[in-house]
Amino acid sequence: MLTPSVKVFMYMLTMSDEPNISAAPVWRDRYHLAVPRVIARLLRRGLIAPAGQLGHYELTSKGQAALTDIDDWLWIHEYYLADVIDFDHVWSLPWRHRKIDYAFIEKRLAEAKAQYAEDATYQMLLLRHQLRLEYDTHHNLDAIKTLMALIDADLDPQPEGGELTYQTTWAKMSEFEKSTLKTLLGRLNWTMTDFEMQFSNWLEQQPRRPRLFTRFELMTIVMYEIGNAKPQLCALYQNAAARAKRPAVKPDQAREA
Repeated sequence: MLTPSVKVFMYMLTMSDEPNISAAPVWRDRYHLAVPRVIARLLRRGLIAPAGQLGHYELTSKGQAALTDIDDWLWIHEYYLADVIDFDHVWSLPWRHRKIDYAFIEKRLAEAKAQYAEDATYQMLLLRHQLRLEYDTHHNLDAIKTLMALIDADLDPQPEGGELTYQTTWAKMSEFEKSTLKTLLGRLNWTMTDFEMQFSNWLEQQPRRPRLFTRFELMTIVMYEIGNAKPQLCALYQNAAARAKRPAVKPDQAREA
């Protein structure tokens, strides 16, 4: 019986257009495969055969029959995430999902986000992984909501021990987020105004918590970033930082004023 990792290796070895696919570090580092030994075993069992140039192989009819479930394992290979989406964990589930597909990967990511809800750093990693899945598979509405969550998290600066400025803070939209947003707007046939309305609705549904930027400022930052309005961004960050330094006004003080 072939393991899922060997099945994926055999498929990629015979079907991938990538040169020297057998030398890719993933086979050793992720799957712990001894590639020369695996190839020798596949040849010996008649699952692959030499084809054309030296080092090129093709599936035999026996090999094709062994890969009837390869679509399932390619999903795991493509969206691998240690301890969440990997062969060992999927294989050890108490139930065997009838089909490994987009919905299955989304479910695994949702379970991981719930399990690690208090780990902000890992949540960001999971969101980025989820966005790649949704973007690759053209689940564009899902992708743009995940992108909103990423932008919201990135625009939540934590105390850094220094002056908050647009030029120096990490709390800003990344080039990846801006590029992805532009692509998704095109796919959805949305204008920036459409996105602003959807982002506003999404923000309204999120739990209220103390933070530096107001919800209106979050939407404005996105608009400025897409428009490359650096002076306005600098001013917005400066105003938010100055507001954060002012002591909060207590209700009785406000009445006296």
